[in-house]
Amino acid sequence: MLFKITKESGIPLMGVIAFGVIDRGTNLLQVRGSTACNLRCLFCSTGANDSKNHPTEFLVEVDYLLSWVKDVLKIKGNGVEINLDSVGEPSAYPDLVKLVTELKKMPEISKISMQTNGTLLNEKRIKELEEAGLDHINLSIDTLDVKKGAYLRGCETYNVQKLAETAKLINESKIELLLAPVWLPDVNDEDVKNLIKFAKELDCKMGIQKYEIYKYGRRMKEAGKVNWWKFYKQLEAWEKEFGIKLKTTAKDFEIERRTRVEEVFEPGERVQVEIKAPGWQTGQMIGVARNRCISINDCTANMGDKVNIKILESKNNIYVADLLEKKQVLPHLEAEL
Repeated sequence: MLFKITKESGIPLMGVIAFGVIDRGTNLLQVRGSTACNLRCLFCSTGANDSKNHPTEFLVEVDYLLSWVKDVLKIKGNGVEINLDSVGEPSAYPDLVKLVTELKKMPEISKISMQTNGTLLNEKRIKELEEAGLDHINLSIDTLDVKKGAYLRGCETYNVQKLAETAKLINESKIELLLAPVWLPDVNDEDVKNLIKFAKELDCKMGIQKYEIYKYGRRMKEAGKVNWWKFYKQLEAWEKEFGIKLKTTAKDFEIERRTRVEEVFEPGERVQVEIKAPGWQTGQMIGVARNRCISINDCTANMGDKVNIKILESKNNIYVADLLEKKQVLPHLEAEL
């Protein structure tokens, strides 16, 4: 089911991971316009493109999304990077070019970057994004082997040879390119080496990602597990072997601490919310209070219902809660809305 979010919906664009604006207390803001994804990667950190676990897909109206970015920028100040990302595939957002064009007009923004698997990009699309003002692309590519690429991406039509040509097109444009493979130990070790060689051939940046297992993500049984120490030791070894910088820090990307948008709930807090949308995860609903969204576990309430919840998680203005039993409800909660 596709759920469209507009200003009239009364759904704030902060509080959940699936859509809106995410502020992690730096000069980089994550902006998410949709949850759609065209692949089904075996190692996906969010488990995207899975109707069983994610029965609802979200699409945010572009002007409403821009209005929220403007409001958050008032708090963040100048020199802000907007990173267009998603729990799915950012380039699947239908108003992507308009989004970039309008963001580029905001004086507080110094850089617009985008995460992408690259499969929806072609020469025309790259040109449109270049002219709109996109500055940087992190291209997710984990192998140059056609058969392995289709396997890892869970898609028979995934063609990594075509993606390599897309990488070259991006690199020839004004958009800065960074190849961003996920290192899957015991699965794509040699493939990562080949990608390092490819990055050197293109003379573009390389940013290797550590494979992590997340609560709602997919898990690759074949992939080995390494801690952060071993991960960085491997990067050091590849740096020495290939003569390319691989170990990066926030400073390399000009990311710095900034005032964050006020967090309005604390773990353990009890509050009454109005149900405004189904959740992205199966069994969840989204409630609204204090101009924030909250994902509510095991909730079967109807749209418009007012329910009482207990905040379980509160981090970076992303909230998860459980329903309270009637007998647990405190009288003052009735006034929350």
